[in-house]
Amino acid sequence: MTQLTEENLHWKARARAVAEEVVRPLSKKYDEAQEYPWEIKEAIQEAGLFSVWIPEKYGGAGKNDWNLRNLCVVVEELSRACGGVGVLFAVNSLGSFPILVGGTEEQKQRYLPQIAAGEKLIAFCLSEKNAGSDAQGLRLRGVADGDDWRIHGEK
Repeated sequence: MTQLTEENLHWKARARAVAEEVVRPLSKKYDEAQEYPWEIKEAIQEAGLFSVWIPEKYGGAGKNDWNLRNLCVVVEELSRACGGVGVLFAVNSLGSFPILVGGTEEQKQRYLPQIAAGEKLIAFCLSEKNAGSDAQGLRLRGVADGDDWRIHGEK
């Protein structure tokens, strides 16, 4: 079994503090209101947690390219206080992985620092009525229309 490093423990402690001081007290309010928890997002941002999976060269805290173990301990701690907040956080990281894996250097420089700073949120749309979460079965398409995009299909 792999032990957590000092760096992992640092992020785990920061995430636990946010979870206990902010997420747990506010989660019921946002669950009942069915609203995006901007107060919680801001606390996550202030703690620097949006940076844990992004490499340093793109404004993140990842010492060795990306540190998925840091990401996992943060998701775990946030989820202990509220599963929805854990998902909110994890989806933001998941949305950035295509940029990390296949983005151009220009795209990485353009988007990742803002994501790491918590200034921009990123996500992706997977599920569709007739495909569920089967990525190969997705039918929705985006078509460039001048400076805009037109979406064709159903989500």
